[in-house]
Amino acid sequence: MAPLKTASATLRADGLRLARDRFLVGTGLYIIGISVAMRWVIPWVTPRIEGRWGVDLTPYYALIVSHIVVQLASILVGILGAFLLLESREDRTIKALLVSPLPLSTYLWWLGCAMVLTSAALTVVEGLIIGLGLPSYPALVATGMVGALTAPLIALAVAGLASNKTEAFAYLKIIGVAPLLLSGTYFLAEPIQWVAAVYPPYWAVKAYWVAEAGGRGWAMWLLGGGLVASIWIAWSVRLFARSARS
Repeated sequence: MAPLKTASATLRADGLRLARDRFLVGTGLYIIGISVAMRWVIPWVTPRIEGRWGVDLTPYYALIVSHIVVQLASILVGILGAFLLLESREDRTIKALLVSPLPLSTYLWWLGCAMVLTSAALTVVEGLIIGLGLPSYPALVATGMVGALTAPLIALAVAGLASNKTEAFAYLKIIGVAPLLLSGTYFLAEPIQWVAAVYPPYWAVKAYWVAEAGGRGWAMWLLGGGLVASIWIAWSVRLFARSARS
């Protein structure tokens, strides 16, 4: 019970730390604001683009919405987690955990679960707010859960590679390009498109596209995504643990 109580207390402290950070709170409000805006912007701009350039955006609603609710939601939570871990390392909270009854691996497990649940909930909420280009509700929840595995991966990898917040921003700028590249694979034919499969969110996004189109194989894509994300997360845990002990 002692490790569980320690984990609970540590996570509560982490939550209070996040709530006091205006930048991180503002980032969260920003992504919700985008969802609210897209509910009105997408239907408004669709006939105007079609009238001006002859391009119908309706077939691409799933692409646009999946970019926001599956990819950006997990990246947002990953950013929050990365800065939280960096602050914990800078104020030596992580060092204290190494000699406490709470193993570092247990703390990372609980923090990772919190990030996955938060990201998945954000995906569903954003999807329901936008209300366009959505798969069935079970598929939306399932793709949100698998896509959410990207959040702890980003948090641990950035916190493990970066020595400070300045370096973290540099890594996050690189990561910020990844969703655009992934969305671009929508226009590639298979099997060329599968080159993006090394990037874990691809599997959740692909499942989203398949489910929205009425396909039946979306669950298999999610199984593959869970496996690929688990491999990357295991690597990122070792990376962060090594940096925490140095």
